Amino acid sequence: MDDLLAEFVAETREMLEAIEGEIVAWEADPDDRARLDSIFRFVHTVKGNCGFFDYPELESLSHAAESALAEVRAGRRVADFQLVNGVLAIIDRIGRMTAQIENGDALNSSGDDLLIAMLDPDSEEHDEPQEIQATESTPAKPSTPAATPRSIRLPVDLLDRVMSGVSDMVLARNDLARRLRASGSEPSIDGPFERLSGILNDVREATTRMRMQRIEYLYNPVPRLVRDLSAELGKQVMVDLEGEDAEMDREMIEMIRDPVTHIIRNAIDHGLETPAERRAAGKHEVGLLGMTARQSGNRISIAISDDGRGLDCARLGAKAVAAGLLTEAQVAEMSREDLHQLIFEPGLSTAEVVSEVSGRGVGMDVVRANLDKIGGTITVRSTPGEGTVFILAIPLTLSIVAGLTVAVGDQRFAVPRSYVEEIMHGAASSLEFSSLGDADLVTFRGRRIPCLSLARVLNLRESTDLRRETLLLIRLGTGDLFALAVDRVFDHEDLVVKPLAPAVMATGIYAGTTLLDDGSPILMLDVQTIAAQNGLVSEVRVRPSPPENANRERAVRTRPVMLFTGMDGRRRAIAMDLVRRIDVLSSDAVDIEGSRSQIVIEGSILPLIGLDDRAGTGTIPEGKLKLLRLSDGQCELAYAVSDVSDASAIENEIVPSEDDPLIEGVTMIGGYPTPVLDGLALFARHGRKMHPGAPVTCRLPANDEWSKAMLQPLVEAAGYRIAASPDEPANVTILMDDQPVPADVSATVIRLHSDSNQPEGRERGIYRYDRDALLAALKQALAGSVR
Repeated sequence: MDDLLAEFVAETREMLEAIEGEIVAWEADPDDRARLDSIFRFVHTVKGNCGFFDYPELESLSHAAESALAEVRAGRRVADFQLVNGVLAIIDRIGRMTAQIENGDALNSSGDDLLIAMLDPDSEEHDEPQEIQATESTPAKPSTPAATPRSIRLPVDLLDRVMSGVSDMVLARNDLARRLRASGSEPSIDGPFERLSGILNDVREATTRMRMQRIEYLYNPVPRLVRDLSAELGKQVMVDLEGEDAEMDREMIEMIRDPVTHIIRNAIDHGLETPAERRAAGKHEVGLLGMTARQSGNRISIAISDDGRGLDCARLGAKAVAAGLLTEAQVAEMSREDLHQLIFEPGLSTAEVVSEVSGRGVGMDVVRANLDKIGGTITVRSTPGEGTVFILAIPLTLSIVAGLTVAVGDQRFAVPRSYVEEIMHGAASSLEFSSLGDADLVTFRGRRIPCLSLARVLNLRESTDLRRETLLLIRLGTGDLFALAVDRVFDHEDLVVKPLAPAVMATGIYAGTTLLDDGSPILMLDVQTIAAQNGLVSEVRVRPSPPENANRERAVRTRPVMLFTGMDGRRRAIAMDLVRRIDVLSSDAVDIEGSRSQIVIEGSILPLIGLDDRAGTGTIPEGKLKLLRLSDGQCELAYAVSDVSDASAIENEIVPSEDDPLIEGVTMIGGYPTPVLDGLALFARHGRKMHPGAPVTCRLPANDEWSKAMLQPLVEAAGYRIAASPDEPANVTILMDDQPVPADVSATVIRLHSDSNQPEGRERGIYRYDRDALLAALKQALAGSVR
């Protein structure tokens, strides 16, 4: 019974999360039968479950809501403001009772009679005007809902254990790969190892997605929140939600729920005007609150906007002066963007009246602090009379962080890449070092910023020659800049971060621990806390005003890049943001025909460039092929390289190049002239939107041991995914000897035979041990599957 009760609580909570937004949207469109039916099914399900578990208090509430909704379904009653309020109040009460059941508390039915009375059309319990309401502008759901996939519930700690185990398996696989490369090529081992690597990559991706959840779960309570606040404040608000399909880590969604709620409450209370004020300003009397979610690489960007009055810079400045944060002279010199940042100051509010909703000056500073803890950032843009938008940039997951691996002495550490704005060498002529007491300073592009030596911070050595170090330019979530000096920067990669012991975390220097590919443990630095401990976080958190020569400096601003050696032996650079990962694959997965080259990676066919940078065509190298996986967010490319050098940065001007349209220009990096690839031109010429849901599949002879042992590794190395069953549709089917062609096969058929004396030819078949002929047939079929 305990398991059944836990299932009832979990199911009720899931339905509660989804149903509030449905009710508010149904109020805006009472004729939406699909939403009415889903709300009715919810209360009907709760009523049935309560009868089974003997909860008469819950049963009476859900029965009253069910009866009222049945009247609407039958056309005998109209879904008015009073009815919706009553149903919402009952659903709130059901949520509180569910929490009491989970905690083992006794249910109290006091006040339930008043809630049930609210559903009576003749009741006078609720007399708010019907014109004050929030609506939702997202398209109505179809009346016939699409079939949902089957699902089960699992404890989060179990998923964490699975993810941890898979991460350890990946590290062990990488260690084994290095040992195999060191011992030389072994065909009998290389094939099974490549197959094992492909399977492990699929399992790792699947386990990662098990923790992912649609942004829709963050959106669900928003319409109800807006409706209640707009009714309380006498305003009319329309909600526009976009990007519900984007996904984030479940834990991350819960961590940003409170900051998002606070921003929405502020927008309705401070930002949006009353209907009368909006009419006087020439606006539509219904205000617009928008939320948009977009994925960009390994981060989610959530924009929360309103079309209200905007931020009052004069009032912000006056409040900062009154609070003693700034002087009038400082305020007079600040730009509008700098003044906007004052809203994140503790105790600073522009509200004239303190209300139950907001106005106490507590909140926006906590919002930014909470986002800093998870590696996120928040920016604000506002135009007087037009509105305000808050942009939250949040990592997709807490457990996988994009990081830079750095070294001090013989020890390595990881730095979250979201903090690193630029990388530069201390010996660069553009840098000037100075000291002020015990503090080191570096002058960079006319601005003097603090410089911390990581070796000193960690007490690894007393003195450091900063001119021999590599400097990371760190920008904190508060907008503060400082340079962090390290001995060397190795590479950037996605790191699986795990918590440390409480005693280690209490130092404030480390944020967690992670493992490198070789299994070596390293510590992740807590950049924000290190900066705070060294007094590098300013009291007034405003962004610095641009220097007088901002236009010239913007043109030569450094950009992080990756240095590599092409297949023609020339050194090149490409923007770090475009590099998704580095892969080493078998050249058997490459297909070249004329000027077109492509490769199959993890079931997706990607355009392949770089085999011959001096011309559009090339030959397939033997053995392994090193690739840069490039992505612009929508398209992917594979760039063949000879070697990957290091991460660096462009510090000098780029001299335009007219010889090669794919080269943006040439610049000096590390004392050598280096061509810089033009990402825009690269994707404009070679980009093709991927469709990862349709991998190229090959069906092998069923129940054939030779096919599994000999044929499957060869087919997978050619870039195909093996069909899981004989009935699965496939792009290519391989048959043995006189095996008949199945009736459902409409794709390419490759026939193999066992007689080495049989004449060759595609129509006669291929000798099953003729590797070259079989690979040629597979590549020809692969090329035809994407035309």
